[in-house]
Amino acid sequence: MYQPSHFRLQDEALIRHLVATHPLAAVIGPDAAGQAFVTHVPLTLLEQEGQPWVLEGHMARANPHWAWLSAQATTQTEVLAVFSGPSAYISPQHYEHERNVPTWNYVAVHVYGRLDLVDEAAAKDALLKRLIEQHEPAYAAQWRGLPEDFQVKLLGAIVGFRLQVTRLEAKAKLSQNRSALERQRIQAGLSQGSAGEQAVAQWMQRLGL
Repeated sequence: MYQPSHFRLQDEALIRHLVATHPLAAVIGPDAAGQAFVTHVPLTLLEQEGQPWVLEGHMARANPHWAWLSAQATTQTEVLAVFSGPSAYISPQHYEHERNVPTWNYVAVHVYGRLDLVDEAAAKDALLKRLIEQHEPAYAAQWRGLPEDFQVKLLGAIVGFRLQVTRLEAKAKLSQNRSALERQRIQAGLSQGSAGEQAVAQWMQRLGL
């Protein structure tokens, strides 16, 4: 990731917040045939205070990308997962001088790690329950109440994995390179815009911009 120092995000609490609120990650790499391939999957950050990050997720067994991921688990090659936070177009009308051009502000996290497979039925069931707990706790009882043969069929149709995080890069490009007055104008303008633009304004507030 291109990361000028003024856009680098280093606050772990804010990085965790982005991953938790924008959990759909793009897992990137070649498929079994060596062609570029991206799989979009929700990833859950396992809370382990003082320990390296671990992300877990699952995908359809029918997904051709799985053959590649299986190979990475064997070779311990790094896998890349990209989390994209809110983003917004920034108009030059907010700037103090006319000789300026539009740009795009955004927040993103790139996570690199080694892959461990999770393909035992009970472990996959626990993985799914943690995902449900994060996004819809009330559904947990319904999942447990489904017929056993139906659960077995669904669990057999997916493969789980954990990403043992080795390094990450986080970027919050939020007009830190502009003057205080310009940032104030940008934030005020975004606050009156769409839901996505308002989310960018909120991130500017979190960083004290």
